[in-house]
Amino acid sequence: MMLPVLRAAATAGLATTLLAGCGSSTAHSPTASSAAAVTSPAASASATANRALSVALGYRDLPSALPSMSQVGDGLLGSTPNTDARVFGTSDNRTRMEVDLALDTGAGAASADYAPYNSAAAKQVATQTTTSTPSIGSQANEYVGTDNSGRNIVAIAFVQGSVLCVVTYVSTSAADAAAVESVATAQAQKISAANL
Repeated sequence: MMLPVLRAAATAGLATTLLAGCGSSTAHSPTASSAAAVTSPAASASATANRALSVALGYRDLPSALPSMSQVGDGLLGSTPNTDARVFGTSDNRTRMEVDLALDTGAGAASADYAPYNSAAAKQVATQTTTSTPSIGSQANEYVGTDNSGRNIVAIAFVQGSVLCVVTYVSTSAADAAAVESVATAQAQKISAANL
């Protein structure tokens, strides 16, 4: 049966498109203002057709510990169904945060497909000063340090039910890992409440 091979190939492809809005150094690395990896909200599938949209955080869901941000991008990850890439930013564009979601075929499949998402998150932090495994979802890894441009960055990958998630926060100011963990926790709670 070809399904596992196709799912694995799709998973590897999605993992390389993660974090485009935060200035990723992966092969697909347009900025958040580019429409190459993150499509416009109008081009996104509806929440009915794309179940990832039904659990994606909006800017009003962001914890107050973060600087004031608005949503600056939203779309599918690499045009793949049942995914979402939300980009938030401060008005001065010094801080960006991307929350990427990929709905898998089930909790077991999501756990099995976690490695490339975790790897994509880790690669965003060029110089890692801290790594940890926060208590978020069934699996989680956190990386804190700086990116290739010297900006402060926190990247968290986790699995909650059948959803793989990566939260990446990049700023020219100090990055508060606890605040970014609160975003990941809020995202995990929203996924859990939807029974995905």
